[in-house]
Amino acid sequence: MFVDVHTHVTAKEFDADRERVILESGCIALINNGYSAADNRATLDLSKKYPLVKKAFGLHPDQTWNLPVKEVDEEIAWIRKHKPFAIGEIGLDFLYAHPEKQIDAFKKFISLALELDLPMIVHSRKAEKEVLDVLEDMHAKKVILHCFSGKLKLVDRAEKLGYFFSIPGIIVHSLHFQELVKRASITKLLTETDAPFLSPIKGERNEPKYIPLTIQKIAEVKGMDEKEVENSIFANYQRLFR
Repeated sequence: MFVDVHTHVTAKEFDADRERVILESGCIALINNGYSAADNRATLDLSKKYPLVKKAFGLHPDQTWNLPVKEVDEEIAWIRKHKPFAIGEIGLDFLYAHPEKQIDAFKKFISLALELDLPMIVHSRKAEKEVLDVLEDMHAKKVILHCFSGKLKLVDRAEKLGYFFSIPGIIVHSLHFQELVKRASITKLLTETDAPFLSPIKGERNEPKYIPLTIQKIAEVKGMDEKEVENSIFANYQRLFR
């Protein structure tokens, strides 16, 4: 049983064949991560049409540094009202400006996840240490580090804090993710696509149907049977999202 804990099937890249992508995913759960206020609403609508699609609501860091504080607060109020499956996509991205504004918004989303007792799905590009600092300071729980590209000492720190790593399909050719998987316990791994991005097949649009390629590579790296990896990751998903 396959799960994709971080996907964007609301993206315009799927406008021509979204239903096929969802129904032929081979997954039992697709957690669609809201990127913006508009994408949160698209995610809500899609989850009503397809029970397979689970609704995660958040604001990507490229939104939080751009938006007035009032609009961030209004979106958090909307999210609270609409009872998501998870909080995401949230986090920090220091490719963008105003890190202090991003951090303020990130803290608000962590507080919301703690209030609602929901898993949070966290983006951390170019800000991996800072993300861990904020999460630890706020005693965050049920944390999924999406596509975590931090140094291996930060991987060790995150695992000690009890956080999970969602592994993208690019593990098939990424030495970093192969090392992360080798280092981390199988009890702390999940699978994601970040579709339509980060395809395991270079030059192709990513889709949830490629999750088995990630399972295969994790099994190879850890010296485990593929079915054992699949079952372990599904058990992690069940434990975190129960």
